[in-house]
Amino acid sequence: MRSEENKGYLLVLAAGSLWGTIGLFATLLSGFGLSAGPVAFFRLLSATIMLALILLIKGKGTSLFRVSRRGLISCMLVGFVSQALYNVCYMNTIEQSGMATAAVFLYTSPVYVAIISRLFFHEPLTSNKIIAIIINIAGCILTVTGGDFSDMKISGFGIIMGVLAGFTYALLPILSRTGADQENPFTASFYGQAFGALLLFFLIRPWNGLGAPITLPVVLTFIGFGIVPSAMGYIVYYDGISRITETSRIPVLASVETVVAAIIGLVVFGQSLSIAKIAGIALVLISIAVMNRKQAESGQTAAGQ
Repeated sequence: MRSEENKGYLLVLAAGSLWGTIGLFATLLSGFGLSAGPVAFFRLLSATIMLALILLIKGKGTSLFRVSRRGLISCMLVGFVSQALYNVCYMNTIEQSGMATAAVFLYTSPVYVAIISRLFFHEPLTSNKIIAIIINIAGCILTVTGGDFSDMKISGFGIIMGVLAGFTYALLPILSRTGADQENPFTASFYGQAFGALLLFFLIRPWNGLGAPITLPVVLTFIGFGIVPSAMGYIVYYDGISRITETSRIPVLASVETVVAAIIGLVVFGQSLSIAKIAGIALVLISIAVMNRKQAESGQTAAGQ
């Protein structure tokens, strides 16, 4: 049981690392002239196509497309809420209030997860967990913004969108617990991405905001976007959360995404790594260690009993 839990932690850390490449692909596609809406839609669409091919090959037919009613509803909720609605709310927050404000709202998500997990899953809300969440939020915000909040703008609509972005992002592990985590990780990933793409198609009408011709480099970038952070990221994620007993630990572990994104920004795009960003990265890693330390102590206590 303990080794399964540890494996789950490592898999969620791996998923977060894969999600850390989202900024790389999004920046490349933005450079081609594509706006955020179509990028979000085509990311989910390309992931759906990649996963459909994987399911056909891996299942030697349509066997891996089979899913329980509970699993299908769970995947639909994940796709609609934590894929489609999250993207729409987050893009609107950036547009209305700037990147710094959006980051502040987005990385409050562990608070929502901890509260919901306490209310519905009766998970303990220990002092150690609270400390880890506070450190994690501070670290993520510093890593993303570099401590520069000069572009922060406050508007009523921006605040509403920001709160909804953080909340819908936080619902990913919660909604996954309603059945998607019990399905084959490949199957759950496919349906989650497919439902997300379906709703985004109607919400943002991606054909209106392409802004660039669909060339071979664009297609290849979308394929990479669909495979690495999308298909692979969610396959590993679902495999990981199925082994973890406490949902409230998941967003802190997955926040390694911000560390990987900062490193990619430094190495690939030559972005500066300020003292504030370094401090943020350190805080994120410390929060993960603090969260895991509590688990180790619990394991030792149980063993002693």
